[in-house]
Amino acid sequence: MSLLIENASQIVTCHTKGRKFKAGKYQSEIGMLRNSSVYTEGGRIRWIGKKLPASLKKKKMQVIDAHGKCVLPGFIDSHTHLVFAGSRADEFSMRIKGSTYEQIAKAGGGIISTVKATRKSSKEDLAELALKRIISSVSFGVTTIEAKSGYGLSTASELKMLEVINELNRELPIDIYATFLGAHAYPKDKTKSEYLEEILYEMIPQIAKRDLATFIDVFCEKNYFSVGDTKKIFMQGIKFGLVPKLHTNQFNSIGGIQAAIGCGAISVDHLEVMKPSDIKALVNSGIIAVVFPSVSYFLDIPYAPARKMIESKIPVAIATDFNPGSAMSENIQLSMSMAIHLLKMNVEEVINAVTINAAAALGISHNTGSLEAGKQADMVIFDTPNYNDLLYHFGVNQAEIVLKNGQVIF
Repeated sequence: MSLLIENASQIVTCHTKGRKFKAGKYQSEIGMLRNSSVYTEGGRIRWIGKKLPASLKKKKMQVIDAHGKCVLPGFIDSHTHLVFAGSRADEFSMRIKGSTYEQIAKAGGGIISTVKATRKSSKEDLAELALKRIISSVSFGVTTIEAKSGYGLSTASELKMLEVINELNRELPIDIYATFLGAHAYPKDKTKSEYLEEILYEMIPQIAKRDLATFIDVFCEKNYFSVGDTKKIFMQGIKFGLVPKLHTNQFNSIGGIQAAIGCGAISVDHLEVMKPSDIKALVNSGIIAVVFPSVSYFLDIPYAPARKMIESKIPVAIATDFNPGSAMSENIQLSMSMAIHLLKMNVEEVINAVTINAAAALGISHNTGSLEAGKQADMVIFDTPNYNDLLYHFGVNQAEIVLKNGQVIF
């Protein structure tokens, strides 16, 4: 079915001019068109402009009048933990009253509480919970999402989580990219060396054999997985065809960024604690720096130095890091608003950070993340004539229509 979105007050294309991502001053370029239209056919964008060519006027098409509205590329949430069971709301209440992480853990909270609940849950229950979160995410304009394992911490449970992610990807109209994050924490029922061996020689081979994940991730941090552990896991993942992404520099700078660069990672995520040497290492590396303002807001920890990274010509993306422990919000628009006020990014930088640069963080910027002929027709129509309104009028959702591959999905 062909579709014409016509008479849009503004179309924000985020055009790439052949680049995989936008960095430095280019992260402020959004390619905005006024009073224009978009024609899609076969799930792809075929034409963008002011006057529909005569050859296209003859075709049968659905028409959406976007007068007084703006059209943007579908948002891409490149880092989430949306498959899990259980609630940590009581733990949240304890934390804001002053309890330490250790006290919360002794009371049965922390990541291990999520692991216990997730291990006990069936695939059907996990899928039902994740579906609600995905629908909510889509309502805010997300058309592509990444989802990690990491709350199983055993071969059977990690595989179960990845199976859920893959089933949801097959059943839903959006694209969901699976990431294996067995190296999220250490389980209580194994020694560190035993669990590392399980990741390397049981989990990774089985995941690769069943094609359950595109990416492999590690939480590289003090008291979690060392730089040496990270390199071992990444090299084994690469051997089996998985692409590295890395949680790093959330609380400490211990060499994770340099390890990610050495292993050819596609992105480094978190980056709240950055030494000058870390920023210098990322310059010209081609790696996307993915930041999570909602995590810093929720945990009351330092914010990633997005302004410094952009000025250093490092491509920056924004994601929600939706998870039960440090960012219980799938609202990507909230993360965008926080990036304006707390990371000191401008509106255009933020829009590119959740579209073309977020696509690059998943290796799909050739296919989506911008509105250009030949790319997937992933778009959001917002009920405002001015794209600045998306971040000026904060706290409300102005997404009116969400389209994936040229089909209305919300």
